[in-house]
Amino acid sequence: MLPMDDLVTYVADGLLIFASMGAALFCLILSRRLTKLSQIDSGLGGAIAVLSAQVDDMSKALAETKTGSEGSAQKLAALNREARQLSQELELMLSACHDLDQAASRKEPVNPERPLRNSEPEIERDTVPVFLSSKSRLAGVR
Repeated sequence: MLPMDDLVTYVADGLLIFASMGAALFCLILSRRLTKLSQIDSGLGGAIAVLSAQVDDMSKALAETKTGSEGSAQKLAALNREARQLSQELELMLSACHDLDQAASRKEPVNPERPLRNSEPEIERDTVPVFLSSKSRLAGVR
């Protein structure tokens, strides 16, 4: 028989061989799993590649939207300025109309029985226009 020290040495060497074989098997399995995980066409590598492309697309879309909204904001600001200017002009016109109305009411009271006069003189209904008068060459034609 073998001495006790040699037996313990052989058992320790056997356990060390089994442990190293288990570690080698573990590394082999881990290597295969990582290879499957990092493949571009499927697995996590593919998902990361797709997400990266989507992030790039979203960044481009965000930049385009930002430039478009800046242009729209400038147009809207210009339209607001124009609207304010027009409202000021309308207020001025309305106040001028009110002033004219007040001035007209002070000069001549409005009589509801009599129609309002126009600023142009009234034309008599019986008068004949110049081109139909006897001096005109169209006088004979009616």
